[in-house]
Amino acid sequence: MYSTLDGAKNHAKQLKRILSASGLIYSLAKCQAAVARAGGFRDWHDLTTNLQVDARSRPFFDFWGALVQQLPVPCHVPVRSYLRDCDDVSSNKKGLSEKWVRDVIPYCASLELVHRKHSSVLMPGSGRGQKLRLEIVSGMLLNVEGHDGFAPQLDPETLAIVQSGKPASLLPTLARRADFAHEIDVLISSEIIRVEREATTILGPPSSSLRDQIVRRAQRWNSQKEPEIKTYEISEELAARLKLQLELDRAEGGPKAPYDELEHLGVVLASRFSVAREFATMQAVVDAMGPTIRPRVSSIWCDSRACAVYAVEIKLGMNRSTLAEQIRASFLRATDGFNGLTVSHGSNTEFFNPEWPEFEQEDLQIEIDETITF
Repeated sequence: MYSTLDGAKNHAKQLKRILSASGLIYSLAKCQAAVARAGGFRDWHDLTTNLQVDARSRPFFDFWGALVQQLPVPCHVPVRSYLRDCDDVSSNKKGLSEKWVRDVIPYCASLELVHRKHSSVLMPGSGRGQKLRLEIVSGMLLNVEGHDGFAPQLDPETLAIVQSGKPASLLPTLARRADFAHEIDVLISSEIIRVEREATTILGPPSSSLRDQIVRRAQRWNSQKEPEIKTYEISEELAARLKLQLELDRAEGGPKAPYDELEHLGVVLASRFSVAREFATMQAVVDAMGPTIRPRVSSIWCDSRACAVYAVEIKLGMNRSTLAEQIRASFLRATDGFNGLTVSHGSNTEFFNPEWPEFEQEDLQIEIDETITF
């Protein structure tokens, strides 16, 4: 969160860099407006006018989480990825394509499909030149001619795809067709594409329902590319034994709570076997965290099977160098100790070995008779 105008400006510039590195077209003015609204201001003007006038300390909260909610959906993945993995967004050099392949290409494919199915001038029966018009739109969005310089950009609000160059330079093979220029004019008049200066834009559909469809398809794009989870066939006897062991482990955990997870002071608590005393312990830990630590914590999970082994998840963008140690101290204040503690922020994880201070102190107090020989 920012407390000065310079801090707000830096957040807006950083947001602009994050989105630009992913090939998203989002102006600095829009980034400033989003930063202002996430901070509780009406707009950037309201922020610049009142940020320093109102010297009262504002309550600590999840600024980055609020900022994501102020952005169009296509902006969410780039921002979360930056917070989770500390992506390098210092530049968007040619060849560093991983980000825009992830964040723009799914929208190219989704927009092509929606235009193919719903834009009348691209559908069969729309008259002479229909096939060429479809080839033009598909070629631009899917790089059918396979050009190395293919680098589309996405307007996250309209879902339009912008490419550098005029249609003939983007599709030199198709441009040799005698009716290419005519069909380009048809696409322009039908508001499928727009050509301005040295840029060609494939416009998003005017229908909000079709835009929603594009977003949904794009969001599923990467999930469909996840590696298949391996499965193994086991005998019925082994399956029965494993099921019995799970039931025994669950029963040994102790009395159960009537829920699988619980939200306490904004932190989601979960127990592998829904053990009531584990929920009580985690609630005590949250209480011990205090107002500067608690808002940064997203969830705590207790592994009932391992006993007193906890996993803490930090809200994206709210980590700091001392936070894991402060969370460890909160556990030690609220409990007798733990058998393991993991604190994670995105891809960054810190692990603490077992600690049982009272038992360790008792061990130190035991007097050893050094006269005894073995």
